[in-house]
Amino acid sequence: MAKVREMRKEDLDEVYRINKESFTTDAWSRFSFEKEFENKHSRKFVLEEDGKVIGFVIFWVIKDEATVMTFAIDKRYRGRGYGKLLLREGIKALGNRVNKVLLDVRKSNIRAINLYKELGFKVVRERKGYYSDGENALLMELELN
Repeated sequence: MAKVREMRKEDLDEVYRINKESFTTDAWSRFSFEKEFENKHSRKFVLEEDGKVIGFVIFWVIKDEATVMTFAIDKRYRGRGYGKLLLREGIKALGNRVNKVLLDVRKSNIRAINLYKELGFKVVRERKGYYSDGENALLMELELN
């Protein structure tokens, strides 16, 4: 049974592997993940299945707003509802002080956009040339209260 829990430093090998296989451009460096453990705004979660890390999400929480900084599911486990479970439980774990969750997603990533819409996110606006390869991003928002 899959469960969401706080990320630990010993999860970094698997988290970094999933990150590298999920993002061809704009992937986080190993150092970036390590620095998250020193970031007071960072809330980090992993999704485990049978004791194995199969996904991760990192939020930055500032005042009453959370931003999804990075999120991915191991490619072998995609399309089974794990992404929805991880985001839903991660957002729930942020607590009542968060009123809004924001994220940026590639305009071409229809699968992710549909997942976010299923969770209640709405497109706020398009960001031109947001990614390093020039692709536009959609800024999406989820109102919680």
